[in-house]
Amino acid sequence: MTYPLPSKPLRDFLVSLRPGDVVAGLVTRIENFGVFVDLDGAPEASVGFIPPPELSWRWLSSCLEAVSLGQRVSAEVLALDTERRGQAVLSLIALQENPWLVWAERVGSVVSGRVTKLVPFGAFIGLDDGIAGLIHNSELLAAAPGGEVRVGDVMTVRIAEVDPPMRRIRLSPGR
Repeated sequence: MTYPLPSKPLRDFLVSLRPGDVVAGLVTRIENFGVFVDLDGAPEASVGFIPPPELSWRWLSSCLEAVSLGQRVSAEVLALDTERRGQAVLSLIALQENPWLVWAERVGSVVSGRVTKLVPFGAFIGLDDGIAGLIHNSELLAAAPGGEVRVGDVMTVRIAEVDPPMRRIRLSPGR
């Protein structure tokens, strides 16, 4: 797909920004592939773009779970495209505490959570703030009395390992 070249005022605005800058604006369009933001001071509309992984630390089934049309947001500039799209790529999560680092401090802790999803290799257990961990089938029988697990069941599990860059939590039986 080809895009019209960004206008000179738009290029000038974008080169005035740097990765790491905090900008503000209004959410003007929400798509499955991301969110468009009218940045304060920008000469054109929808200059800011937030990809889905940068909207929230928790898993989202839709961008609508993180923002709403007309909402004012503050975001960190991740990257700038001054030549092709004329856009600033933004992040909401860069301005929030990383819950994966908080969970990494809790390795070894025993917690309770509700089964949110069953997959062929195990079960996802919802913890806090929309964060879920996986207990593998090989350990599921020891964690679930009777060996049968259903979505909605409450389980007690131990936080076995946390991988913040991959956003993964491995759970084990909570004894």
